[in-house]
Amino acid sequence: MQQYFSFEALNLNEYYTDLEKDAHHMLNVMRMSLGDTFRVVDKNKNVFKAELTNISPLTYKTFEKVEVIDNQLHKTVICPLLKGEKFDFMIQKATELGADAFLIYEAEHAVVKLDDKKRKNRLTRFEKIIQGASEQSKRLSVPTIEFVGKLNTIDLTRFDVNLFAYEDLSFKKSESLIETLNKNKKIDAVSIIFGPEGGFSEKETKLDELSFVKLGERILRAETAPLYMLSVIDALWTKRTL
Repeated sequence: MQQYFSFEALNLNEYYTDLEKDAHHMLNVMRMSLGDTFRVVDKNKNVFKAELTNISPLTYKTFEKVEVIDNQLHKTVICPLLKGEKFDFMIQKATELGADAFLIYEAEHAVVKLDDKKRKNRLTRFEKIIQGASEQSKRLSVPTIEFVGKLNTIDLTRFDVNLFAYEDLSFKKSESLIETLNKNKKIDAVSIIFGPEGGFSEKETKLDELSFVKLGERILRAETAPLYMLSVIDALWTKRTL
């Protein structure tokens, strides 16, 4: 069942006209007609089944509330831009795997660098990708995404744990991802930090508040590392909430 997001607080058995922004997708892509049903998530993460009752203006009626379990751990992916379509792929799949926010930092070894105008255009495209992935995966919220400055300008103290995916397998301070997560079971917010194709600079590895983690015995691509980490986190936290 297709899902959409409402910016209102919805109630059961009432009519709404706030999905006009999704009219093209509903009518022309999904080919919905009167009487068709879909899921809608309101601003409070309540999920309802709804029926399309009118085309113009686009109107729907909520007819059933859906009980869902929400993973309460907030996960922020702190990432640089990647070459080509790698970044598009990463944010799409990371959204499906439960990322709640993306902070795009200016990596010292980054290959891709954008001016303000190109950043604005890219951000619009990224938001559309995240919106579509959120609807497809039936999330309860749409992740945020924004450009920030250098890695050292980000306030890492707002996260309970900062998982730093360091590519140097010989680095003695690194623990396995599982070990680090098992030491930090009672947390509310975690960041996942990974570098560009060229890796982290020495300066970026010397920040406070970092928990260095190893992702197995293989070197993962820049777009693969955050997906691996999100999958492991989701598996652990899902097990703990069952």
